[in-house]
Amino acid sequence: MVFADALLWTLTHGTGYPIVGLRLLRNTTMEVDIMRYEEFTRDIVEKYVEKGLISVALLPDMEIYMDQAETFMNRELDIYKTEEKDKVITKTMIGNYVKHKMLPRPVNKKYSKDHLIMLSLIFYLKGTFQMEEIEKILEPLITNYNSEFDDKIDLTSLYEGIVTVQEEELQTLGQNISGIIEKSKYRLKETEMSDDDMLELFMLIVILSMKADAHKFLAHKLLQEYILKPKQKK
Repeated sequence: MVFADALLWTLTHGTGYPIVGLRLLRNTTMEVDIMRYEEFTRDIVEKYVEKGLISVALLPDMEIYMDQAETFMNRELDIYKTEEKDKVITKTMIGNYVKHKMLPRPVNKKYSKDHLIMLSLIFYLKGTFQMEEIEKILEPLITNYNSEFDDKIDLTSLYEGIVTVQEEELQTLGQNISGIIEKSKYRLKETEMSDDDMLELFMLIVILSMKADAHKFLAHKLLQEYILKPKQKK
């Protein structure tokens, strides 16, 4: 799940914060009751930068049972919950990932650090791809993991590289979001619709959605060209 998706979900569904109470007025316009959305957005960005990714350092080195894996994933991905009682990953989901060969089978009903890395990757990919597409993306890793002959891919190093690059990208996230807000204010001012928080919030949500769509579009094109097409030719 990319940040634009996460922030967009938060802005439109809420996380328990009193961000926007919308009430329909007689002239059918909307008025925003605030905690100002800029403050809310800055708060969410800070929380996402801090807790949006599961770092390698948090992954346990010992093997754990399924219920422990479920507890670990939900604790570390807590920021993505809409309600406190929600679970972002369940034991049923873990079982289905194994069944569909997206996750290696546990050994003696225990899950290793590699399993948790795979679970993390599945979670982040789910925001963009269908389950069958994730199967294809992860297939080389699963095949290598199960092979008795191939040189093993160091999943810890691979995952650490992914997280490190994403963490570096997130360093400018707050600045980028602030830039979008300021540009939106400027455009509204030019059209004599300035100082309208509802329209500013509307523009931010739409622009974040468009940015998320752009990233998804590129990811799908890469999947189609370099993973799905070669398999179709065989």
